[in-house]
Amino acid sequence: MEAVHEDAVIAVEALLTSLDDEQSHEDENDMETPDRWNDHEDWDEALEIAREKADLPSGNGTLTTKLIDGRSYYYLQWREDDQIKSQYVGPVEPAK
Repeated sequence: MEAVHEDAVIAVEALLTSLDDEQSHEDENDMETPDRWNDHEDWDEALEIAREKADLPSGNGTLTTKLIDGRSYYYLQWREDDQIKSQYVGPVEPAK
C-alpha cells in the first residue's frame, strides 16, 4: 500500500511540474508584439534587453505605456515589496 502512495505522490509532483512549465511558457507568450512594431525580432530584442537591465525573469512583469512629452513609451512594471518598479522597453511607435 505504501508503494502505491509513493507512486501517487510522484505522479502528482510530475503533473504539478508539467503544469508550472506550461504556465511559464504561456506567460512568456502573453506579451505579443505590439501592432505598431512590424519586426517581431526587434520587439523581442527590446523586451529581452529591458528584462536583463531589470534582472526580471521571463514571464514576469506587465507591459504598460507612459506618456512623456507627448510621446508614448512601453515600460515593464513589476512589484518589489511595497514598490512598483519600471524598466523602459521602447517607444510605442518605433522609428522606421
